[in-house]
Amino acid sequence: MTSSASGGSLNTTAASQLPSWLSRHFNLGFNDDDVSALIDSIDASQNPPASVANLPAELLLHVLEYVPVDYILDWRLVCRGFRDAIDGRTLYHHLRRTQLIGFVGPRTHWPLRNLTDEQYDRMQFLHATFDHVEDSSSSAYAQRESRPIWGSTHAVFNIDMSEFVTGSNTEGAGSKYDSTIEYADTIWRNAASRLELTGAEEGFGTLRWCIKVDRAVIDLDLPLEAGRHSFEVTVDMNKGTVKVAWKDMLFRFLKTEAALRRMLDQVGRPDSKAKRTLTSSQRRSGRFTFNHAEDCLREVRRQRLHASLDPNNKVDRHLKWSLRLLRPLFGKPYQDHAPLQAAENIAIDALLFLRRQAAMSTDEIARMYQLSEDLKTMDTEWKDLEREFDEFRAHMFPGFAYNIPVSTSQEEQVPYNPIAWPDELRAQIHERVNKWRSQKKVMAQMCALLASSNQVLSVSEDSFDDLSSDI
Repeated sequence: MTSSASGGSLNTTAASQLPSWLSRHFNLGFNDDDVSALIDSIDASQNPPASVANLPAELLLHVLEYVPVDYILDWRLVCRGFRDAIDGRTLYHHLRRTQLIGFVGPRTHWPLRNLTDEQYDRMQFLHATFDHVEDSSSSAYAQRESRPIWGSTHAVFNIDMSEFVTGSNTEGAGSKYDSTIEYADTIWRNAASRLELTGAEEGFGTLRWCIKVDRAVIDLDLPLEAGRHSFEVTVDMNKGTVKVAWKDMLFRFLKTEAALRRMLDQVGRPDSKAKRTLTSSQRRSGRFTFNHAEDCLREVRRQRLHASLDPNNKVDRHLKWSLRLLRPLFGKPYQDHAPLQAAENIAIDALLFLRRQAAMSTDEIARMYQLSEDLKTMDTEWKDLEREFDEFRAHMFPGFAYNIPVSTSQEEQVPYNPIAWPDELRAQIHERVNKWRSQKKVMAQMCALLASSNQVLSVSEDSFDDLSSDI
């Protein structure tokens, strides 16, 4: 009490020496008991010590390397240690798993329109795998010994040319594509100008290169064209290399994937506060222009393209106007065809195919290709049975042999690559193939019976009259 009283008198004395407008703020009225009570309340509010041991920092940093790519930036905000680890070793760990994919072009454009389905499927994408990192200047090379490997500025990727012509002097280039060597050289020059970012643009937002990390695939940059990309990209098709500023590339990729993940979570989630929140019943009723994933992917690409344009530039203002004319997403009515719609459709089709392929395991891809082979075998056996039946019908009813054709071929257009099959088409084909497998022996017996009957019916009745026989 004495100390409290003396403390109070000191506060009163000090306050009396100050102006009235300041003295009321000076005399706070706190004593030692108040300070002790404050400290006790702070201690009581703290969490009790954990009963289990904390993970060592080394293990936590290893866990960061396997966080999904669309969540990495969120973990970067946890603490400074996580931020430094993600900016260094974790980002380099992802770089070694990174793959760049070059898109040669759509099937409908020259000179790819003359290729067969098998040829186009084999060469439409060029895959580049990570090789090494290097510095952009010789002065920086001298400092490499004093810093970690992820301190280098550029990464070099090697392009796999095994399924593509490597130039006009490639032996057998013409026969490889069932055409002339000049045509193969035209394909090469078209792909080189497109992937080296020197050719004419098909439209703003044209897909040229993609980046793939684990199960995520997105544009390498938006837009990716000469004079517009946001980080350094150098492609040399003759050497088969791609050189990029890898940290800028990966950070842009992570930001885009995080934005896509947030939009997928918000759009269509019942408890979301976003403007475009849709319930599951609304999604089933056709409130999406394409579907949930495709609408969100298109929206993120359009946002990135809009953000890259300068409103003070006349050409960019025209591009912004053209982007607003694209087909509205999330079920909004569509009035007119936009000039950039074709470029967006081509890019989205390629990206959806690559994202679907990246999301599949090796066993799933193998099963899809086996299902495709079974479908081809089924069609072949059906055609053999149809041919034998048509011949049998021609023998039995010569005048009506082709008046009522019977066909069991596929009515819908089935994509050549089974990975591109939609879920509904895949389910239909799987059901059809299962029925064929269960009746395969019956079909073989029917085909053999019809073949033997046709062989007998093809022999004329007087074919044995001229034989020299006593019978």
